[in-house]
Amino acid sequence: MLNLLDFASREFIVCSNEANLGSLIDEDIFGQNKKVIIVFSENVVHRVLTVNGLLHELREGKKDVITSKSISISNLKCRVSFTVVSKDLPIAELNNNCSEVIIIVNDENYPVGFINTQSLLDKILNDYINYTPDMKTTLLEYEKIFENIEEEIFVTDQNGYILRLNPAAEKVCGVFARDVVGKHVRELEKEGIISSSITMHVLHQKKKVNMMQQLKTGKTIISTAIPIFNEEGQIDRVICTSKDYQEIIRLKAELDEKITELARKNQEISLLRQEIFSNVNFIYESKEMKSIRDTISKIAPLDLTVLIQGDSGVGKEVITKAIHNASPRRNQPFIKVNCSMIPENLIESELFGYESGAFTGSTKGGKIGKIELANNGTLFLDEIGEVPLLIQVKLLEFLQDREICKVGGTKRIKINTRIITATNRNLQDMVEEGLFRKDLYYRINVIPIYIPPLRERKEEIPVLVEYFLNIFNRKYEMNKKIAPEAMQALYNYNWPGNVRELEHVIERAIVISEADVITHEYLQSLLERKTHYYNIICNEIMPLKLAKRKIEEQLVKNAYNIYKSTYKVAKVLEIDQSTVVKLMKRYR
Repeated sequence: MLNLLDFASREFIVCSNEANLGSLIDEDIFGQNKKVIIVFSENVVHRVLTVNGLLHELREGKKDVITSKSISISNLKCRVSFTVVSKDLPIAELNNNCSEVIIIVNDENYPVGFINTQSLLDKILNDYINYTPDMKTTLLEYEKIFENIEEEIFVTDQNGYILRLNPAAEKVCGVFARDVVGKHVRELEKEGIISSSITMHVLHQKKKVNMMQQLKTGKTIISTAIPIFNEEGQIDRVICTSKDYQEIIRLKAELDEKITELARKNQEISLLRQEIFSNVNFIYESKEMKSIRDTISKIAPLDLTVLIQGDSGVGKEVITKAIHNASPRRNQPFIKVNCSMIPENLIESELFGYESGAFTGSTKGGKIGKIELANNGTLFLDEIGEVPLLIQVKLLEFLQDREICKVGGTKRIKINTRIITATNRNLQDMVEEGLFRKDLYYRINVIPIYIPPLRERKEEIPVLVEYFLNIFNRKYEMNKKIAPEAMQALYNYNWPGNVRELEHVIERAIVISEADVITHEYLQSLLERKTHYYNIICNEIMPLKLAKRKIEEQLVKNAYNIYKSTYKVAKVLEIDQSTVVKLMKRYR
């Protein structure tokens, strides 16, 4: 709060009762613009003289200042009435009956300031009378801030006399406010409390100053002092803040340690992400797939529903597993449901489970559905576009309430699982055609991810080929390579089966090729045969079962004519070798 020293002047000089005019002249009271002479001895203020009164007395007595040096202070008549008050005196206790000069003393009764005009006193009292409760609250808040701020704060007046300092400054400088308030900063220099005064630099330069200071406590501080100007453009106050240099060094060391720790954790996270992506065969090079990687990193920690769209074989399951493995659910179940592989009459019981006796042929004791198996983990609904409309209603209800009811049951079961769906169909078109519920589409399309086909990101073919070579060479204990010029054949191919087809081509080439280096010609012939196989058609009208048998016969015979090995035929057709043997016997 405001106190008397905030209004006091420091333009005074203290002398003893035995002093003479000569000692005052030696103190240069006229050159230093001193206003008041305070006669003080034995902890008592005996009298107060004004410098203007002294000059007036000398002129009235027609005495020369130089020749009057021997005149005793006690014989001078230019004294004024005064009142001595403590610096801690509340302003409210001042009154209009005070003497001409108010002398403010510290706890040792030593003069630290004075107020010498009635107008100034009137201003103090008037300001205090108009001191509203809101102002008081605001000043109390400022006072608390001043007292509790960690940085050291010194406040001096326009002449360098100390007005205030906060507890932090007391602690760092090793002084008490009561001992230094009212002193000139030069006195602190003389006493060795500070090595040099930053305040005097500000008063001289009239601008902000930064400098390092040594204290008698042995500490080094970094100080900043700024001038506060009044309406006339004159310096009214100097605010000096400082910080212990060792504290700054300690804070910098802590910051460096935190930065190092953050860099280490970022590296760990980066390595973890790399490990997560590599564990699920997430191999990428294109900017599109890098963007998908970044999206996975952002959404994996959040239980958001994800819809992955893209052609067959682009890697939708790989993306799904990457999301699961990077999520907090990574150690919980990952349940995949291929909706296109489940007969329509069984999909409800497969997803939601059933109670014992729910239908004829049901397992005794019932069965837990895929959704319940995924509790606390991740449920991957692949080919979501194949779910019948009737089941879509029940699936929507589950997504809204996160509860299921088994087939034939009445009890509702709470499920906590993350939902990821995938499809190679255009769900928006299906919604317009009435084949897919609009409300379900919006429920699953919270975070859409589109995986472009391999033909649109062929820059990834080399890294994918390298990855698959390593995988299958280890699997089959081989050491085959692809000739550099052979890569052109892979670039030229359109890859209708996407990454899955590329994987199978590399595996087939490693298993079937005789040479250790897979040539351009070999890959070209392999891909041309694949193109031919993709064009296998049935030109006659016949029962579907018969057509399937004819295509099956054609595939097996053509493959055996090329590879001459049931083992290699099995690899090419992606069936068991025993099945190839049975088919060869059937169609012999």
